[in-house]
Amino acid sequence: MSAPTLSPPKLLLGLVAAAAVAHGGLAVVGGALWAQVFSAVLCAVALVVVGLLVTRPTPAVVLGTAVFGMLGVASFLAVLGVALASGGNPVAGWIGPWGIAGVIVDSSVVRIAAAVLRRSEQNRG
Repeated sequence: MSAPTLSPPKLLLGLVAAAAVAHGGLAVVGGALWAQVFSAVLCAVALVVVGLLVTRPTPAVVLGTAVFGMLGVASFLAVLGVALASGGNPVAGWIGPWGIAGVIVDSSVVRIAAAVLRRSEQNRG
């Protein structure tokens, strides 16, 4: 038995693509090498998520999209926490436009993915 497919709105696809751009920008200006590598990984994951949303829009993929968004928001908070705890500024780009855009887009991904899942449950039940 195959999983039911959803039709995620183009807004969700656009937000995940925007998250890929924001994390890609952070990978370039993220400051410390570990923060840049982490951003590059999140950028790659966002591209994979876009591909999965296009080719296999199942509830599990949409849930994974929400989890990706949560990881993006958590990464923003974790990187800023490390910067504050270390007393320095090892992650300068995360407080700039790329970081702020990233956290806004990531939190929007969570919200829209949750709405898609809720709508699919209402339509099914």
